[in-house]
Order: sequence, then structure tokens, then C-alpha cells
Amino acid sequence: MPLVEKRYAQALLELSGSDINSIKEEFGDFTNLYNSDKDFRDFLNNPVVKTDKKQALIRSVFTDRLSKNMLNMILLLVSKHRTAEIPGIFNQFIQMANETANVLDMKIIMAAPMDEVQLETLREKFKKKYNAVAVNSTEIVDESLIGGLKVIIGDKVYDGSVKGRIESLTEIVSV
Repeated sequence: MPLVEKRYAQALLELSGSDINSIKEEFGDFTNLYNSDKDFRDFLNNPVVKTDKKQALIRSVFTDRLSKNMLNMILLLVSKHRTAEIPGIFNQFIQMANETANVLDMKIIMAAPMDEVQLETLREKFKKKYNAVAVNSTEIVDESLIGGLKVIIGDKVYDGSVKGRIESLTEIVSV
């Protein structure tokens, strides 16, 4: 479903215009509610419940809480039976919005915790490499790397881990 998620995210991004930050916040809040409230999620995803009933609930609860564009997007997702894709659409939207704003999203996977100075140095290096204005990073400790770290940016992986090097050597030797 990633193509579907990208299409809806792109449409919302285009509708957002200069309100992109408020749309991010609204969509984030709605997605958090969707993810955390099983009854709400089950209601929206239930094929037995009529679309107009779902839309009526959305309108009654969210008309004063969401912008017109965000409300219309949620109503569209309900009418197209795409509510199960809300988390994926949100993730795609955030990624596209960050790309538009030249914000770099990166995941740092390290064998052992790094101090903040080391992390900031790493962020700055990638910020310069990608000519980004800002960096959002997620740090994960994975002891299976043995040593070193991996950095994931989009679909690009920079593997400087001992485990990665061992795997590379194993491939070379086994050929």
C-alpha cells in the first residue's frame, strides 16, 4: 500500500500550502488518537458500519478541532475505505513535508550508547552532506552490531558496524 499512502500524503501536502506545520500537528494528533484508541480505530475500519455514519461521527467530533483541509482528508479516507492506512499516510506526509522543508530524517543505530556530543557531531556531518537546514534523528542501541554504527536516511544505509563488515567479508570469502 505504500503507493496509496504516498498519493494521499502528496495530496495533503499540496493542500497544506503555508499551513503545513498546523496540518502536521493536527494529523499527528489524529493519528495518535487512531493508534491509541482501539474502539475508535475498530469503528473506522469496520466494514459493517456505513460510511455516512462514520463521516457523521468525524464531523461531530472534529469539525471544531481540525482545519477544513484536514477534516476533508479524513472524510475522504473514510469514504474511500482507506482509514487503515492513516498511520502510513501520516508517516509519508511527515517524510514529504520534511523533504520539502529540507529537513533530514535519519535513524542512528549504534552498538553502544553515544554521548550527546558524538551524536551532534554525526548529525552535523550528515546535515552538511545533505545540505539540510535541520536534522531529525532517532537513536537506537543494537548490541548485535558488535561495534560501530549504522545510519539510515530514507532508503540509503551507511553501515559502519563491525557486524556489517563481517558480513561483507563473509560474502567475499564465500564467493
